[in-house]
Amino acid sequence: MNTLSPIKYLTASAAVALLIQEAPLFAREAESAEEPTEAEAVADQTEPSNGVEPGALALLDVPLEDLLTLESTSVAKKRQKVSESAAAVYVVTQEEIRRSSASTVADLLRVVPGVEVGQLSNGLTAVTIRGLNSRIASSLLVMVDGRSIYNSAASGVFWDQLLLPLTDIERIEVVRGPGAALWGSNAVNGVINIITKHSSDTLGTTVNARAGTRSQDASITYGARLSEALSFRAYGNFRHDDGLLDADGKYWSKQWDGYEFGTRIDWQPTVDDALTLSGEFSKADFNTPFLELRRNPLDPGYDLISAQNGFETYNVLGRWAHEQSDRLDWSLQVYHSYLTRAESAFPIIHSKVLDADLGVHWSPDETHDIAFGFGARQLDDEGVSTAAVTVTRAQMTDRWLSGYLQDEISLLGEDLRLTVGAKLEKNNFTGFEFQPSVRLFFRADEDLALWGAVSRAVRTPSLLERVTNVSMTFLPAGSPENPLPIPIYPRSFGVPDKPSEVVVAYEAGVRADLAEGWSLDVAAYYNNYHRLLALVPTGVEPIFIPQVAEPVGLYADVDFASAGNARTWGIELLLEGQITPGWRMEASYSHFNHDVGSDMQSGTVYDLAYPLEGSPRHQLGLRNYVELTEDLSWDTQLRHVSELLDGEVPAYTALDARLTYRPLASLELSLIGEGLLEERRLEFSQYLYPIPASYVPRAVSAEVRYRF
Repeated sequence: MNTLSPIKYLTASAAVALLIQEAPLFAREAESAEEPTEAEAVADQTEPSNGVEPGALALLDVPLEDLLTLESTSVAKKRQKVSESAAAVYVVTQEEIRRSSASTVADLLRVVPGVEVGQLSNGLTAVTIRGLNSRIASSLLVMVDGRSIYNSAASGVFWDQLLLPLTDIERIEVVRGPGAALWGSNAVNGVINIITKHSSDTLGTTVNARAGTRSQDASITYGARLSEALSFRAYGNFRHDDGLLDADGKYWSKQWDGYEFGTRIDWQPTVDDALTLSGEFSKADFNTPFLELRRNPLDPGYDLISAQNGFETYNVLGRWAHEQSDRLDWSLQVYHSYLTRAESAFPIIHSKVLDADLGVHWSPDETHDIAFGFGARQLDDEGVSTAAVTVTRAQMTDRWLSGYLQDEISLLGEDLRLTVGAKLEKNNFTGFEFQPSVRLFFRADEDLALWGAVSRAVRTPSLLERVTNVSMTFLPAGSPENPLPIPIYPRSFGVPDKPSEVVVAYEAGVRADLAEGWSLDVAAYYNNYHRLLALVPTGVEPIFIPQVAEPVGLYADVDFASAGNARTWGIELLLEGQITPGWRMEASYSHFNHDVGSDMQSGTVYDLAYPLEGSPRHQLGLRNYVELTEDLSWDTQLRHVSELLDGEVPAYTALDARLTYRPLASLELSLIGEGLLEERRLEFSQYLYPIPASYVPRAVSAEVRYRF
């Protein structure tokens, strides 16, 4: 039996399509499969077999040819097969999540071609797609059920704040390449949408506990029906992590402790309406080793300190979807979120977000499929200065108004489709932003599909880039970076009128069905970036003290300017298939390359704030899912990541394995090993971020999952 579904689902708009897929009233019939009745659906939710998550059994038992006819929502904002989307798409399915060795969302993404994941320190993880990785990767838009968790104050995602139980995730959709024509600014290199399960799919109680040599996790989820049309889910999750190791293999003794509580309510008052209300609260406290710059110019250097860090955040979301007719439906979504976070090298951030979005899907005839919508967003930020970062404007309010229009045009039925769309945004700090996209899909025959795209996307500057002054590093005298006999202290200054970064991206892909049960997916890209964040020198000031006649150092002033230009290109391959009825394999390879260009006005090549050498040239992955018996499975993941920063971070190969035994339909026992090939490894090093090298240790853990 095929225990890993070959179908991957894709959602392109949580504002419209997420509810369309979640709500049973909107489900379209597949060409060769009937929709289950309500009673059958409930039976599937409450009677899992052999530990398989509810809702997965139907897919696992359906033949491959039937699975390939199932519909899902696409990057074109309509229900269609993922194999027919004109974009580079990968979806981490519910079954893959269940069988993964990962304990966090960030670790789940390590299997995706083109995605870069590197743990920097305790609680700090760098994640990006197709380059420009950093502690706060600024070119990747991440959402949970359509709610953006991209923090505009820092231009990036705080991955340690994602504490929702992995058992409550339906799938994780990863679109590589710009998605700004639908999603707006900051969807530059990709979009990740984490889709949680409908509450009617989590009836009963699920308990999950995992304890190991490095971390401990525990979660509980309870779901119930209040009526035939009303269901809810409540959950709690706790995580403890001992942190990373120093160069000698000892723990920094900097622990991470956090928890999250949340609920979701789904109500279907009529056959044409579906409403969702959700809320979450999470909090964590953690310590991070940090190299604090000494302020005494007679004693240049750093002091290793234990920085006291933490965050507290909550969000509330409401969504209403309505089907007007077979050709017209719409959805209204509103959410509010709040975050306060204190972290080394950042000011203390207090952010409040209010966001509203209306999306409409309309099919006027057989040729055109149109999606359009409007959105408004307000961000209130308050920054508190720290020793390393001075906030020059403590309070700011940023506002966005946006609208999008996209038309998918069928030129030769479903075999040749042209998609044209754009999003227009207006904000109060960079003005108007125009982000168009053109995509073409061509199915040459039933086993071969080709696609191509040209897109423009922008990243808006963060609060840190506009209104903060940073002083946290120095260049020692006589070092390769500073041949002078006195140290240099860089001081970086924000640029209030900084414009957005721009990328023009060219993409192409091929999908082919090979031998029976095997498929190949290839995507290539070329990105041309302008106005990247760069460090532009503006002046030098000698440092004098009363006791010494000669200067004891130099201040080197630089601006966070929009003067960087770069080109990146690469290719991503994915081969997957069935070796035997009980053995499924997936192999992937990603290549990344780059070239830094000169400033278009001055012709000078400036240092980028996020160097492109922080991305690996090569990444390889090999995953195997093996059913040893009906109750015993063996799953492995082998990864190779090439060196970063010219060898400052060496290449590494990691092997993760999971052995799972299902003695009862409701009980699952697992033994998990992570990083089994070496005692520890260095994964990432942040440019201009004074933090000691931290190593990810080998870890072994046991997990128990029980559903009743």
